[in-house]
Amino acid sequence: MSNNNSNLLIENENLFRTLVFSPVALVLIAFGGEFLSSDKLFLFKVIYVLVGLYSTLCALAHGAFYTNELYEGKTEGLIKNNNLFKTIVFLPLAVLFSLLAYTTITSSGHIVFSVIYVLMALYFVLGTLAYAAFYTNDFYAGQAHTT
Repeated sequence: MSNNNSNLLIENENLFRTLVFSPVALVLIAFGGEFLSSDKLFLFKVIYVLVGLYSTLCALAHGAFYTNELYEGKTEGLIKNNNLFKTIVFLPLAVLFSLLAYTTITSSGHIVFSVIYVLMALYFVLGTLAYAAFYTNDFYAGQAHTT
């Protein structure tokens, strides 16, 4: 047999486990509401909830372990540029809060939730744009991979 070499290599075990458990946890959470409201056997509902809870807690725990190792200096970050990293983190949050703000406004949700979602959407959208601009400035200044 021959060995396959990949260009993307995740050397940190905690980061790898976080990246594996996170999509599984998201899928289990997404289908959890529909499964619990169905008329299936109670035992299967309990098992489904326990598996979803286990995968969610595993993803969070390994993410926390990776963060601890990162701050202690035991490992290097996957993305070297802080502005690019913050852009990637803020983008899904900006989309999420924008959708929540749109949904609460169009469905005549409570005014408190509408205001909170709009403010959070503004914060994350403007933050995403700002960090993307900072990364662009770093890139054209030749510092994109050193900062």
